[in-house]
Amino acid sequence: MEPTKALDPGAGQEKESIPRICYRLLADAIIDRLRRKEANSLITNFMLLLAFHFRVADLAIRLAVTFVLNVLVYFINDFIDVEVDLANEKKDHAKALYIKEHKRTAFALIVCLSAALLILTLLYSKSVCFGVILALLIIFLYTDYFKNMAYFDIIGCFVWGVSMAWPAIPDFSPQGIKLILLIGIFTASFEVVQCIKDYDSDKEYDLKTTPIAIGIPGAFLLARALYVLAAGYTVFVLGEIQGVFLLVPLFFSTDQEMDTYWMKLRVVYGIVWVTIMVRLFFGWYAG
Repeated sequence: MEPTKALDPGAGQEKESIPRICYRLLADAIIDRLRRKEANSLITNFMLLLAFHFRVADLAIRLAVTFVLNVLVYFINDFIDVEVDLANEKKDHAKALYIKEHKRTAFALIVCLSAALLILTLLYSKSVCFGVILALLIIFLYTDYFKNMAYFDIIGCFVWGVSMAWPAIPDFSPQGIKLILLIGIFTASFEVVQCIKDYDSDKEYDLKTTPIAIGIPGAFLLARALYVLAAGYTVFVLGEIQGVFLLVPLFFSTDQEMDTYWMKLRVVYGIVWVTIMVRLFFGWYAG
């Protein structure tokens, strides 16, 4: 005797195929970050690739690596944080529940995609492969450990920023490495501001981020120190005088909405970065 639909919750529902599950898992990860304006390395790397005058084929390959790496690391972050996201009212529960329902498929997807990316980049360029290894290593360390450790969360984001930009520079280029160290400083600054923005929810869930350890006034002091570091590095190491404009965030009001503060910081950093990229493209870069 066949079970009735009332006794069979899955009756009448079409089972999703594995390819469709994989697509949705990855698409949810990148769409969420694009919506929150967090996938900054896509734009940053595109500008680096143009400024360094990569050939069209190399530009396309390295941009593809950047995109796949972004999707993969964000998905890894969501996979590891699935229970935390489900407990947080501000997170996308539908996305987290879907990952939890397909945890085996999600894990297999991470393994297969990571292996494929490592093998293909190794065949293409040892330097690009190194950047992929560094990015995958830091996302596991950051999500599992550093994100809940004062100061290590900021250091982890510095390494994260450098590793994500690595595929967009000429192979093991000292000039390129000097440039992307600035991106690391930018990323560390953004992390401080993001943690200040998430202060209440992080404290509620007993996390130990840097702002929770040193307080919000101390976190703003740390952010300002990073602005000064970014400006000094740009002027004295990269030789780009427009780096003085990176001191502008020192004068931002800390009483405004943190989303507004964060966007203003992005604008300042973005303007200075674009000027450096334009100067590099035309051969005027001093660094």
